[in-house]
Order: sequence, then structure tokens, then C-alpha cells
Amino acid sequence: MKTNVHRIIKGSTMALLTASVLWCLPTSVQAAIVTQLDITGGSISLNFGSLGNLAGPITANGQIFMNQFQPPPAVFDPVTIGHLTFSIFTGSGGTLNLPAPTAQTSGATMTADLQSLFAGVTSSGWAGLLTSPSTPLTASLNIGGSATGSFNDLTNVFDVSWTHQFTGIPFLTSGTFSLQGTAQLGGAQAAPVPLPGAVFLFGSGLIGLIGWARHKLSAAA
Repeated sequence: MKTNVHRIIKGSTMALLTASVLWCLPTSVQAAIVTQLDITGGSISLNFGSLGNLAGPITANGQIFMNQFQPPPAVFDPVTIGHLTFSIFTGSGGTLNLPAPTAQTSGATMTADLQSLFAGVTSSGWAGLLTSPSTPLTASLNIGGSATGSFNDLTNVFDVSWTHQFTGIPFLTSGTFSLQGTAQLGGAQAAPVPLPGAVFLFGSGLIGLIGWARHKLSAAA
């Protein structure tokens, strides 16, 4: 009887150690609010349907401040891609009532609400197709969207992208945009990640096992 009880106690000890290891596993990821995006690059790709695509890199540096609007060309200096020059800014869009930019990180992921991102566009190319033949193209386009991408929590480097669908603009159907750089973060908080149900079942079973072993030990004594 004593041998059996000894084995039970030994098994209970091993189970307890195993449970301790499981409980020590990471159970949360760090989530942080972004206060500013310091942009070092990106890309713009516009689909003009039968006219073709216009794509190129964003080579200017700039900043997007969270929870506020930046009039043109405050985000970064005008960028020329092909025959189009873009002046990027943020705004509510008047009756669109768009929200100011916000962003947050969660582990290795960043999400950003950039719905209020606009591009002032000027060009002399394709003017005869998009406006009257004697008038160069001048327009402000809402190019924003919900951006998602990667985030490095050691260097704060991010890489996000999004797609915007255009309506009511001749030939222009959609655009794909990306931004890269580093993020400035505000307060961080732990986002709990539930442990697998098996761990909880194991823990409750362990409690019962220890109680049973104690009962056997008392009976043996």
C-alpha cells in the first residue's frame, strides 16, 4: 500500500511540475497605440482601366500624426510618379465626415485607419481624356482605407498597405498603396490570449488528483 501511495505522490509531483511549466507559458501579447507614423517610403499604383496602370515608389520622408488632420502638403513633399504629381494630406472630406488617422500594434501586426488620406493630383498628361483638352488635370482624390501589415516590436519598423476603390472618376477604377517607416508609440497594454481549454481541464484534474492522493496517504497512515 505504501508503495502505491508513494507512486501516486510521485506522479502527482510530476503532474504539478508539468502544470507549472504550462502556466508559465506566455499568455498575452503587447498591444500599443501609435501616436505618429514616420514615413520613409511607400508606393502608389493606380489602375486606369483601358489606359493602363501608373505605379511608382514614394521616395519622400514625412509624418502622419494620429488623431488630427494635416492640410496639404503636410504629410510629405509632393511626389511625382510618371506625369502625375501627388500632394498627400489628411482631412475629414467635408460631408464624408471621415475620422482622423489612428493606428495600433498587436504583436507583429499593425492596423491603421487611414480613411482620411487624400491626394491632391496635378498633371498635364491624359488631360484631354480626363478633363477638357485645354485644361490640365487638377483633382483631390480620397485614397484612404484600412491599412494592415507587419510591425517589428524591437525596431518599431512597419510596412502597411491597402486598396481603394474609386467611383465617379473617368477611367480610374482602383488604387493600391503602401507605406513603410517607423512608428512612435504611446501607452502599451497586454492583450490577453486565452489558454487552450485542455490546460484548464488539466489543472482542474490535477487538483482532484492531489486531493485523492492525500486521502490515500491518510488512509495508509
